[in-house]
Amino acid sequence: MASADTETETTDVCIVGAGPVGLALAFKLEELGLSVTLVEMGAGGATDDAGAGGIEFTNGHHAASIAMSRPGIGGASALWGGRCVTFDDIDLQKRDHVPFSGWPISHEELRRHYPEALTFLNCNAAEPAFEAIDVSDHGVDTNALERWSRSPDLGPVYGEQLKASKRIRLVNTIVTGITLDGSGGRVEGLTTYRAGQESQITARTFVLAGGGLENARLLLALRERRPEALGGMSGPLGRFYQGHLTGYIAVLQFDRPRIASHFAFNVDDENYVFRRRLQIVPEIQAEEGLLNCVFWIDAISVADPAHASGALSLIYLFLKMFGLYRRLSNGLAPTAKGPENIDRRQHWRNIRADRRLVFDLFGSLLNMLERRIEPWRTLINPKGRYLLRYHAEQVPNPESRVHLQQGGAGRQAALVVDYQVVEQDVSSVLKSHEILDTWLRRTGLGRLEYLHDAAQRQQAVLSQAFDGYHQIGLSRMSDTPDDGVTDANCRVHGIGNLYLAGSGLFPTGGHANPTLPAVALALRLAEHLFEKLKRQ
Repeated sequence: MASADTETETTDVCIVGAGPVGLALAFKLEELGLSVTLVEMGAGGATDDAGAGGIEFTNGHHAASIAMSRPGIGGASALWGGRCVTFDDIDLQKRDHVPFSGWPISHEELRRHYPEALTFLNCNAAEPAFEAIDVSDHGVDTNALERWSRSPDLGPVYGEQLKASKRIRLVNTIVTGITLDGSGGRVEGLTTYRAGQESQITARTFVLAGGGLENARLLLALRERRPEALGGMSGPLGRFYQGHLTGYIAVLQFDRPRIASHFAFNVDDENYVFRRRLQIVPEIQAEEGLLNCVFWIDAISVADPAHASGALSLIYLFLKMFGLYRRLSNGLAPTAKGPENIDRRQHWRNIRADRRLVFDLFGSLLNMLERRIEPWRTLINPKGRYLLRYHAEQVPNPESRVHLQQGGAGRQAALVVDYQVVEQDVSSVLKSHEILDTWLRRTGLGRLEYLHDAAQRQQAVLSQAFDGYHQIGLSRMSDTPDDGVTDANCRVHGIGNLYLAGSGLFPTGGHANPTLPAVALALRLAEHLFEKLKRQ
């Protein structure tokens, strides 16, 4: 790899951004025999970020910049937990109850790249073996799968490979602008800024892979200079901003506590971590007008007597009495209603009422010891009570958007983010819980116990609505320029050699964390670029 802060030779492809998507794209293009310039702020050392624009958030639903992005090789993977989830077929389909839904590609065009994407993200691509739950009612899928990366931070994993590359040159700088030719139909180069100096990077083809917000910033700045480009000032660019709603509004009480082991963290035959979740099947989603949503169990902290286990209460009181709880708890789990609601008297009531206390105590201590050694393990509750976390799709909303604020600090204009949560997002979460509760009771698996009165649940969901990590939809794919920013091959409408990569392309987000699908889409893009440049 040449570290080329001053080199100006033209490569086949210039990629802006060395996060998971940019790295996967660069290495795939290298494998296919193309030369790559990879641009990343902070790559190979500190960068003067005086050229970078700021971000202003208009409400409290969005994460701060420091929590959602990280300069350097690997990018935000340094902040990523490692959850890898595939899309469902329904996520890419046109759904009557989801406005602006429907992708210009089929799920099969992504699905064939999942194995390679999983391998790149240090996950096992094989389907883990599992014992199915025997239920006659299949309205809820009990085997919705999430895989976990063994090494989520990709910088240390791929840094040496990047250094050894003969076809990828790394440029440590900030991209501040896109220069088009006179016709407006091709990119001539990118304007970059470092150490008080501006320069240009040229290439045959350009790919913006800097994340949904930063891609949108560069494209919005381009449209400021070329108002007729990118769908015009009222076009789809910078709109349809989506993330996911997640949180807790209920406890799941299993009627048979041992069933929880099916939904706990497990390891496959190659020692990769995975977990099964609950998901309402597509047919019922369509029938009930639901957005896609998945549920999984999270343990209730031993400090919270809502777990109803005398054994866990006894363990907590012992640890608390000897000042060991904070040192040994290892962040065991969240509480149902916040730590301020912990009632020590209820712990004693749990102990007195628990006829299986002695039997459960041994298993609980063993489980906690396992968690000290392997912190990813689920804290098993002998009473079968768990917080039920939801992770839900948002509806594409053109008023959920970003725009530029002129006069912002740095060489880039400040980005103003108005990330919105609408009534359909919230009502779908509530309805999904109701359907799941009915199914649990009908099948005899359990029931939900809500943490809030019915009148308070909508506000509880809205209060927990907080994202900005997933950055979906700001430069969506579409068949026509009126409906989106790029075509089915991720090429910006009207500009022959400018492409995008990342979750900003997704017209809809489904329930899946976007890293795996975004990497799969980047691998598909690499094949397209190879074929296109080979023809040229």
